[in-house]
Amino acid sequence: MANNKKKHLTIFGLLVIALTCLSQPAFAFEDDEGCLLCHKYPKMGRITEDGTRRSYYVMPHVFGETVHRNVPCTGCHNYIKQLPHRPVKEGVTCNTECHSIKNPATGKNFSHQPIYDKYEQSSHFRPKLAEGHDQDKPYCVTCHRNPIYNPQETEAPKHITNRCVVCHEDKNFVETWYKHTSRRIKDIKRSSRDIVALCSSCHGDKRLIERHLKAAKAEGRELGRKYPKAAESYKNSFHGKVTGYGFKEAANCLDCHADASNYYLSVHNLKPSRDPASPVSDGNRLNTCKRCHTYADENYAALDPHPTSGKEDNPFSYYANLIYGWVGDVVFLALIALAAFETVGRRRDGVGWRLWHGSSWWRPSKRGRDRVE
Repeated sequence: MANNKKKHLTIFGLLVIALTCLSQPAFAFEDDEGCLLCHKYPKMGRITEDGTRRSYYVMPHVFGETVHRNVPCTGCHNYIKQLPHRPVKEGVTCNTECHSIKNPATGKNFSHQPIYDKYEQSSHFRPKLAEGHDQDKPYCVTCHRNPIYNPQETEAPKHITNRCVVCHEDKNFVETWYKHTSRRIKDIKRSSRDIVALCSSCHGDKRLIERHLKAAKAEGRELGRKYPKAAESYKNSFHGKVTGYGFKEAANCLDCHADASNYYLSVHNLKPSRDPASPVSDGNRLNTCKRCHTYADENYAALDPHPTSGKEDNPFSYYANLIYGWVGDVVFLALIALAAFETVGRRRDGVGWRLWHGSSWWRPSKRGRDRVE
């Protein structure tokens, strides 16, 4: 009996251990440093002195799909020297130097600093921990974590990885390289619809726009004349309408506002139209139009690509819409009046209204061929 009891306890213990192991989530990356011992819990965080809630939760299934999944946590969080670590006073920013990956071109620690320098010069720039209305501006992750801009990576084609593994041997390395690099070798411009949707997520937000208009007025700052209606006016333009219908060749926001000579760099350094360096400034607008409209001249470049119906912004469009509205109303009322006049006349002549046998209007035949029952 004692042996059987001991045997049953042993089996029960093995089952408990097995179930415990199976209940642990399988991470898509290696956590050699043990950071997820704490950061895998959803409620991991704190309330700061100013009442802001900070979450330190790392979603393993999400992080395991990012391009940073094979970078050790301390590669960026290089100030972590022990576990549990001391309170963090300054977090990681997108220009932090990585201490675990070398740039193969320079041999130095990898960093996004070059592109971050361009971002600092753009009208979109904001520090990571921004204050006031700067919080509305996009930080790096606003776009790069946005599923519109950054769709889920597809699996590496087997016929390509099989060829690479012949020399590189490590299949995991080959698949990681493909997912991260191949998308950047190919033309990764998003579709016009996606770009318009991404830009409109801020420039079409009425409450955000109102906040910035009030702040600019109170501080005496200048905002772009079309800033309040940038997204709305684009969608009302010819470019916006044909893009909405699915035409892929029409100009989207970045086709005009980004420098085509180095598109991928300039999208991080967008300038307002009043800046001489902007592709849509007065001095550069004609060349920008000529990218698509080869025969454009000064008069063509003077056309407003963001038409609005306001009397002050576009008097021609305002009065044209007003006149066409009047004409449409008059024609509609005239058609109703004509139908009413014809109906009264037919009823006076004895014409009946029928909903069957073909025609809807009937009247007695003068030749005795009346089909009305």
